[in-house]
Amino acid sequence: SPTRAQVDIEIAAHGLSIIEVARQPRAWEMVAGSRFNRRYTGETPMELTGPAAGDEALRTSQDPTGRRVRGTLNNCSGGNTPWGTVLTAEENFNQYFGNVNALPDGPLKSSHQRYGLTPGLSPRRWEQFHDRFDVAKEPNEANRFGWVVEIDPYDPTFVPKKRTAMGRQKHECATVVIAPDNRVAVYSGDDERFEYVYKFVSNGRYDANNRAANLNLLDDGILYAARYNDDGTGEWLPLVFGQGRLTAANGFRNQADVLIRCRFAADAVGATRMDRPEDVEANPISGKVYLVCTNNSNRTAAQVNRANPRANNRSGHIIEMVEAGGDHTATQFRWEMFMLCGMHAAE
Repeated sequence: SPTRAQVDIEIAAHGLSIIEVARQPRAWEMVAGSRFNRRYTGETPMELTGPAAGDEALRTSQDPTGRRVRGTLNNCSGGNTPWGTVLTAEENFNQYFGNVNALPDGPLKSSHQRYGLTPGLSPRRWEQFHDRFDVAKEPNEANRFGWVVEIDPYDPTFVPKKRTAMGRQKHECATVVIAPDNRVAVYSGDDERFEYVYKFVSNGRYDANNRAANLNLLDDGILYAARYNDDGTGEWLPLVFGQGRLTAANGFRNQADVLIRCRFAADAVGATRMDRPEDVEANPISGKVYLVCTNNSNRTAAQVNRANPRANNRSGHIIEMVEAGGDHTATQFRWEMFMLCGMHAAE
């Protein structure tokens, strides 16, 4: 039962900080008064960019353009880009939004339920004081969270960008790799039981000699979801409107809809449901990619497969992936189990 003052403090406490540090004789210390020091909170103005920006599902009474968002929430891991920006991943945004059951049945309500929004009062109770967190009053506000946000730490005037081309999930990470042809691959896990592993591949190419030319690379490209076959092969399945089952006949309106509801899109193309795909990291020497799955105590014996080989998986596992030809933009890969974690009596 928080007060309005407590809720406002919580919103201000969310987000992230950028600080300048300098090495002193015995320790690193913050440079007080640095022009780089600043806060991004749950109220800081940000931009939606990429294919979903401006879509009807992102428009609210406060932002009829569907392009301006107040704040970033539940920031988890992220990544650094070779052009010197920071990516921060919005993860469990669902806990801030309440009253989903007040919506009429339909695609929007189903989407909010799939992403875990609360049927009644939310755990945070922010909706009691701020209408944008009440789904009954602002049905689309929650669609504006769950993105990878790009920030330029070296430019205090930079407006953070929510890069919609990388899809809306409970992002746990955003790991950037430059491919041999200088296209950019970004790996991410949707950190929930039975959700998916994703990879974004840019259409544009990284230019090491032109930083400004790289600042919009993450707005244009293809998002893929991973399928892990039991024979150790795998495919990156494109989430592109009009291809395969991602059509109007199967309930998708356009590419923006595919990205906003990318869990449903990954369902449709037949990606592999994983045991909470959390961090994804690429070895900078070998190029091998490592997927860390946290756990899945809900998986039954009937649901196991080679990539998720244990029922009641309490301790998680790590998968090693090798992209075809050592190319991180490839659509084929091979994989093997790198580590089964924890102590399990049956093993």
